Amino acid sequence: MQIAKKQLLGFGGLAFVVAMTAFATTLPAGAVNSTATGNVDVYVQVYNVNFETVINNPKDGEVYSTSKISFSETHSHAYGVKYYLQRLNSDGTVAETFELKDYEVKGEDVSGNTNFELNLNEYGGIGTYVFRSVVTSSAGSTKEDAVQFVYAGIDAKQEDVVASSTDVNFRVYYTSGVKSLTYEIRNSKGETVSTVFKVNTSSPTTGGFMDLSIDLTEMNLASDEYSIYIVGFDGLMGEGDIIDTAMVTFKYTAPDAPNVPDTGSLFGALNISRADYLITGLIGFVAISIVALIVIKKTHKKQQ
Repeated sequence: MQIAKKQLLGFGGLAFVVAMTAFATTLPAGAVNSTATGNVDVYVQVYNVNFETVINNPKDGEVYSTSKISFSETHSHAYGVKYYLQRLNSDGTVAETFELKDYEVKGEDVSGNTNFELNLNEYGGIGTYVFRSVVTSSAGSTKEDAVQFVYAGIDAKQEDVVASSTDVNFRVYYTSGVKSLTYEIRNSKGETVSTVFKVNTSSPTTGGFMDLSIDLTEMNLASDEYSIYIVGFDGLMGEGDIIDTAMVTFKYTAPDAPNVPDTGSLFGALNISRADYLITGLIGFVAISIVALIVIKKTHKKQQ
């Protein structure tokens, strides 16, 4: 009976496989292939129903240590988009405005993306910039978007700083032309508390970054907030003209002094507790009292 059941189940399973195979052969080739390849990612660009311009890159407030910057903008229902790059003075006023005519958008009811790259060394070099995009509607009205960013010769990001009781590690980004870096530690009063370290950059032609470290174990620093002042030069080993400066901070906590054991007391060396002192004293007092009573009693008998 058990053998018959097993044979029946075996024939049933075989029949199910044959039926599934026959069904699969009736499916279109595309249906079979789409199932085999798994999920398919579909990206859809959604544009605003009104005319608009949005700058995607550079990021507002970002600091870049490379002269080549990627620019990206998205526009919706535009009847023209123009782009402007402005270099600012140190006081925030506009030093120069460049109209980027090679990248402007022309047409009617145009929606899309504009992407291009600029070498900022061709627009004034290191400094602060504003990138603006201006879109025009069918009626001739305009809207604009703008971002401000910095092109720095060197840059040290605060989130890259890792400090401990033994050392501090940090990363310095530098642009092309920076051949060497110097760095030193300053305390919260601005006083230099270390030697001036010097290092040549590894990629002065293209720019890049360097991971640096300072040993703190022999500096005898007090607990304080310190800063690392960094300078980039166009010559080797801190020689030549200064290209740019940067600064990061770190908190340092001086290690506690080791506990020195008190070995001047005999009782301390014997490791006798306060309770032991009291009990011993009490026993001694009782013993002396008993002896004193015995002596007094004997003396009293002799006198009688």
